[in-house]
Amino acid sequence: MLRNEVVGTITLIAFLVAIFQAEILTATAFEYTSSRALLNSVPRDAKIIIAATIGPFIHQGPRHLTDNLGVLLVAGAYLEYQYNRRFLYLFYPLVGYLAAWVPLLMGSVGSVGASGVTFGLTSWLLIHSISRLLEMGYEGTLDLRILHLTAVFFGLVKAREAVALLGMMDGADDVTHFFGAFLGLFLGLRFVLDYYGLSIGDWIQRLE
Repeated sequence: MLRNEVVGTITLIAFLVAIFQAEILTATAFEYTSSRALLNSVPRDAKIIIAATIGPFIHQGPRHLTDNLGVLLVAGAYLEYQYNRRFLYLFYPLVGYLAAWVPLLMGSVGSVGASGVTFGLTSWLLIHSISRLLEMGYEGTLDLRILHLTAVFFGLVKAREAVALLGMMDGADDVTHFFGAFLGLFLGLRFVLDYYGLSIGDWIQRLE
């Protein structure tokens, strides 16, 4: 089963969710409104210790957590399936701690959360994808399927940027970018339906 092939990713996700629940319970016990508020309240020296020890496993809020889990689910599951969960289990703490310790060495209070890992996973995914493209091209097996996968990945990245703009809308550029994405979504849906010879009514009927 596929689940057995990506159990490492599932385990890490469950672990991070459990730790976040512990953060919320701790913040509530000390009468803070959120885990972010609790973290911001501790002294600088304590923040440094937290970042250096458990930094790669704690988060500053639900959005921080879900952003990281989304990347971990997609990139981690794919890479674990392609490689081995042993690589993933080694990769997470190694990249997580090194990425968290670099700001400390530069005199900062450090960073918390799995963002260093998720950025590392996307880089790993990119390198792996490039190697697969080169391999397929060398073997003469490259076809349009890989182009579709590349387009999907690029589209998902840009769609995430468009969604993030909802929390900002700072200036004309952001408004233009967001509404451009919205119009592209609407027109793209129409074009895809036309491509397959369907109308919006036909599509709705198929969903019912």
